[in-house]
Amino acid sequence: MAILYQLGAFTFDIFPVNVEAVERQVGADYAAKDIVGVMRPREFTGEADDRLKLSGRLFPQRLGGVAGIGDLQGLARTGEPQLLIRGDGEVLGWYLIEQVTDKHSFLNVAGVGRVIELEVELVKTPLRASAAGMIATIAGLFG
Repeated sequence: MAILYQLGAFTFDIFPVNVEAVERQVGADYAAKDIVGVMRPREFTGEADDRLKLSGRLFPQRLGGVAGIGDLQGLARTGEPQLLIRGDGEVLGWYLIEQVTDKHSFLNVAGVGRVIELEVELVKTPLRASAAGMIATIAGLFG
């Protein structure tokens, strides 16, 4: 079993819930200062948000995975930072789940898509989780 990403207790694997694309956005923030008669100079104020978007595609009739969407939505609703680890073991840090989007197409008779496109949008945060939340997250990685 190949782990692509581990987000808290949730595993993105080859199947049923995979990641086929990753988009990361990092940068810097600047404050613009209005000065009459010249271009507005900008002052560096720190790092901008570190945003990550994990995109994947599920084929529930062949591989399952619909329950994984609910698991991700549940993690998002906790509001707790989740530790993100890439499949090669690189610890990327603590991220909040800002949004989980699932788009169903080619609906079956039950209204479930034969193809479901999944996007999970994350923003990096300094660790401010409660001790109990951290312990639960770490225990979930090994349980």
